[in-house]
Amino acid sequence: MKRTDFHPIFHPRSIAVIGASSDPVKFGGRMFLSAHNRKSSEQVVYPVNPKVNEINGARAYARIQDIDDDIDFAIITVPASHTLEAVQDCIEKGVKAAEILSAGFAETGRPEDAARETEILDLAKRHGLRIIGPNCFGVYSPDSPLTILPGPDYPKSVGALGVMAQSGGFTSNLSGRILEMGLRINKAVSYGNAGDLHEIDFLSYFGENADVSTVAAYVEGVRDGRRFLELVRNVTREKPVIVWKAGLTDQGGRAVASHTASLGGSNHIWEGFFRQTGAIPAVGIDEMVDLIVGFHCLPDFDARRFSAVGGGGAIVVAAADALEKAGLSVLPFSKETRDAIRAYLPPHGNSVKNPVDMGSPMYVPKTFRPILEAVTASSQVDAVIIEQLVFLFRGDFDEDLAETICQARDNSGKPFILVLPQASTGVKGIDIETSRRKYREWYISRSIPVFDSLERAVTVLGKIIRYNAYRTGRTV
Repeated sequence: MKRTDFHPIFHPRSIAVIGASSDPVKFGGRMFLSAHNRKSSEQVVYPVNPKVNEINGARAYARIQDIDDDIDFAIITVPASHTLEAVQDCIEKGVKAAEILSAGFAETGRPEDAARETEILDLAKRHGLRIIGPNCFGVYSPDSPLTILPGPDYPKSVGALGVMAQSGGFTSNLSGRILEMGLRINKAVSYGNAGDLHEIDFLSYFGENADVSTVAAYVEGVRDGRRFLELVRNVTREKPVIVWKAGLTDQGGRAVASHTASLGGSNHIWEGFFRQTGAIPAVGIDEMVDLIVGFHCLPDFDARRFSAVGGGGAIVVAAADALEKAGLSVLPFSKETRDAIRAYLPPHGNSVKNPVDMGSPMYVPKTFRPILEAVTASSQVDAVIIEQLVFLFRGDFDEDLAETICQARDNSGKPFILVLPQASTGVKGIDIETSRRKYREWYISRSIPVFDSLERAVTVLGKIIRYNAYRTGRTV
């Protein structure tokens, strides 16, 4: 597909929801109400349901052919047994593209359901109707009425992340977590069984889209492995492609087959894929989120010499261990640097070597500021990792402390990385967690990546370094 062929999919002027309902519990109700509430004055959303006359104040149509308007995109939410009829109606109406949210096709493993999917897709192909799905959550395009489940609350502001996934639940979960950090998405697509449009189509679109700086992909199986490998290799020369390849174990492969009727592939094959393409492997949604945050904040990161600053002996030891295991250096400070740090710390209960043990996890901005200045002034330091524990005795959010860290980064010109460990999972930790998330959004909005642990931070930094080495032809 050419990039312009995606315009009716990502930027439709007119949308018909086939199987629309006023019940938000149903897919048809949720999708119509979401699209209806999100549309602009230049966009229109039509409900199609022969059993009602109107939904949410909008006239309902018995069939899509009854609509006296061209339709760019259709959302099909009727049961699988009625999907063929809905697709036939779309073809007769001249609809350009449709997403089939309905399940009950090849993923069930039943021959009759697979045959139904084949019949629908063959019909659509013969008449030029492009299909997303079936068995998917569809498309989220922020500046259009289109959104994925669960509904209308996704922001309309456009970001630089492209998301493509066979799993609707993963697409929804990842999008929600990214959005709550203050980041924004360019496009997100859940394509389910990948009956027509699939990973190669969407990655081609993201690769050619200059507004997409990072691609995140959840893949259960691919239609053309060689073509996919070549495409990923081409795209990674320009932008990072983060891939979670699911189904690499025997049990995972069986789960994949029952989810989207895809073939998982062996772990050995996919290890070779990552080596040859430069794609960044992620295992699980937590690592996927970490990598997205890392590439968003530090896309060109290549620092190798670190200083870690924390408020306890165990913290700085853990930082040194994690960095060394990743092949990153923690070099000793000069006497001049140690003396500059020592001037702002008590004589005992801390360490002015590298890493720096502040002796207390409660940082006071007026003393923390000159310590960070001394650390960043060191010729032995290319980047700084700070572990900040969140306390409520200062109030909900200490802007002075946050500004101190941001200013130290800005003044030095060196990358900063924040580790904000999660609070207790008990009820008493809820208020602390709320404050921690405010800090997280604050730092990320200023291009300082935030991670839940030192180990996760170092894992991401190592992968960004290796990707940039691959992209530029350097050795790690």
